[in-house]
Amino acid sequence: MFRELLKIKNYKLFLLDMMLLGMALAITVPFFILYATQELGMTRGMYGVMMALFALAGFLVNTIVARFSDKSGFKRKYMIMFSLIMSSIAFSSYFFIHTPVIFIMMYVFFAGLGAPAMPQMYASARESINASTSNKNAVLANTVLRSMFSFGFLFGPLVGTILLKHFGYAGLFGGTILCYLVALLTILVFYKDIERPVIKREKGYVEPIVPNLLRDMYLLVPFLAFVFLHIGQWMYTLNMPLFITEYLNASESNVGYLASLCAGLEVPFMIVLGIMASKMQTRTLLMIGALLGGGYYFSIGVFDSVTAMLIGQVALAFFLAILLGLGISYFQDILPDFPGYASTLFSNAMIVGQLVGNLLGGFMSGIVGLGNVFFVSAAFIAVAFILLIFTKPVKMEDIG
Repeated sequence: MFRELLKIKNYKLFLLDMMLLGMALAITVPFFILYATQELGMTRGMYGVMMALFALAGFLVNTIVARFSDKSGFKRKYMIMFSLIMSSIAFSSYFFIHTPVIFIMMYVFFAGLGAPAMPQMYASARESINASTSNKNAVLANTVLRSMFSFGFLFGPLVGTILLKHFGYAGLFGGTILCYLVALLTILVFYKDIERPVIKREKGYVEPIVPNLLRDMYLLVPFLAFVFLHIGQWMYTLNMPLFITEYLNASESNVGYLASLCAGLEVPFMIVLGIMASKMQTRTLLMIGALLGGGYYFSIGVFDSVTAMLIGQVALAFFLAILLGLGISYFQDILPDFPGYASTLFSNAMIVGQLVGNLLGGFMSGIVGLGNVFFVSAAFIAVAFILLIFTKPVKMEDIG
């Protein structure tokens, strides 16, 4: 089964690049807020605003690209390359900008332009899957692809810890830029264009209409559910480093350990879930994941312990494996004729969740305190669970 996946055009290339994207983000993400608040001089509120603005910029860019990315003349290769260049410039701001407000402006602008890289990779991979295998392999192919992103997250925080220790924040941001540039080079050299099937427009043929998120409830309900899931997750991501270092007074290295352990567990979980998804409803798995994720966030406020958080990474990893590994396939299966739009819906749900999660994460931690903010995360997961009950069930047996 896995050998068949490796025969898909560009699939091995995307496996490598997804790992590089995961590593690029994981090198800096656990330490970004520490740099921004402790070195650059931002307040927590300013950092939350920066991440929210970045999410908004990414949402807008993704939405614009999605409107024409599924048209026959669109070249995903150049969009991916452009996005990787923009992401490299965003993180290079560290070397030139030392004023918080200007840093925020530079990071938001260029990182927002870099947002389409991942959804366009997913869309390109789905087109290759459709052209070379049956749709029944699509979930496994997507989950394996997403597992490589998590595989990069497995090593990223450890690499980031080493770079930070020996080279400071210059090594941290330099490592991220290097990952993006290597991915850019591989796309430039090894990417092969995918020939999209030419549709014979016989008499009576009706061109598929791009769906409307606000009009079509079968898209809006799962979209909102995913937004709430990501709000809970990003509130956790924002506050976890501060909870470890300021509330529990534990070492910064624990931040890297937690992120690496979670990412390491995600990889095998995603592969197993990719196989399970061919026999179970994706919605059922998503609801199970929500229960585990919400339970973990609730437990943080109960136990106030790094050890408990380390144990809880099993539940968190299973939740994220389902959310990130199966979510993209769920949207693509709802919209099989629009892989770019479907991939963008998934990415935009994450971006909106990131925007709101970062704003609320900083705001709520100031109101309820770092010791109680994770209860709020759990509440958002609970709302998402309720919404998932009303989403459209999609089983692979029902697909083409």
